[in-house]
Amino acid sequence: MEVTLKDFKRQVRALEGAVDTTAPSLLDRTEALKTLDPYPDIPSALLNAGHLATYGIVAGMIQPFEAGRLEKPATYLVAAKGPCRYRDEQGNIERFFLSNDPKDRDSEIEEVRDYVRIGPNSVCFVTLEPEFHMPAYIGARFNLMIRDVYRGLLVGTGPLVDPGFSGKLSIPIHNFTTKEYFIRAGEGLVYFEFTKLSWTNDPQQTLPVWIPQKLVDQPPFPGSKSRRKNIDHYLDEATGGGPPQNAIGDEIAKLKKYADDAKRLLRFYSVAGVAAAVGLFYSGWSLYSAAQQFVQSAQTEMREKTDDADDAIIKLRTDLIEAQKRITQLEAVPQPAPRR
Repeated sequence: MEVTLKDFKRQVRALEGAVDTTAPSLLDRTEALKTLDPYPDIPSALLNAGHLATYGIVAGMIQPFEAGRLEKPATYLVAAKGPCRYRDEQGNIERFFLSNDPKDRDSEIEEVRDYVRIGPNSVCFVTLEPEFHMPAYIGARFNLMIRDVYRGLLVGTGPLVDPGFSGKLSIPIHNFTTKEYFIRAGEGLVYFEFTKLSWTNDPQQTLPVWIPQKLVDQPPFPGSKSRRKNIDHYLDEATGGGPPQNAIGDEIAKLKKYADDAKRLLRFYSVAGVAAAVGLFYSGWSLYSAAQQFVQSAQTEMREKTDDADDAIIKLRTDLIEAQKRITQLEAVPQPAPRR
């Protein structure tokens, strides 16, 4: 049933105390309940906050489990803490450890920062703070806080956190807007929901005697969230006023402006190009005409020179013939006998 948040937190603290007093260590009970459902009477459905806390504490499903993260009827709030990776605007890879714990700053793991910047139209991979040790009979899904959804951020939520998974989760955060946002270490980032599978325990397994009573109650829907009445209230709280601008649409608008400017320049240069082509054609025609006149004058002069040369050759031939005749005549005249 529904109880006040204060009463619910009191129940969670009591369960944690009972487990610490009577149950084995966290590691031992996590291993013992990996394939053994300690509460087979809990139906296969979305777990309410009481059942979620029970599995989170008793079966070691969430480590560490923080009661303060469970303030809604069926979801557990998870913060970011751990390795972060993204590329900056110049394409360089940023690597650091996200944490607000002073102990991490004194370690030698890598550069430690207490926030990560999610730049406009970018993606960043962040690590979630707790370890998840999913028993074989429970699966999980997650999504961003509603505030970040209205900011225009998206998280990769396609895959199911499979039953049997054990370890830390790293998730991509997409910012498709023109604004930058910051994620701070320890600040709530995503809400997890847990669903129990249709499951039957192995009849050869018996429940340990240390299994405590399960929690069955859940807190109410937070009253602070009831103040948001419409879409504008959600947007005002998330962005400070109005919906975020989509970065892709903004880039498309810029490209369209560049295209329109290019068209105008093309038209301008087209008119100028036609004028230049006309001028070039006129200049070319003038040059061609002058060349034609020069060629014709040269051809006329060449013909005249050729005619003069022909006349000179004819005259030379005539003179040569006359000279040959004269020589022949001289050779025919008898020469006088020499004197003794």
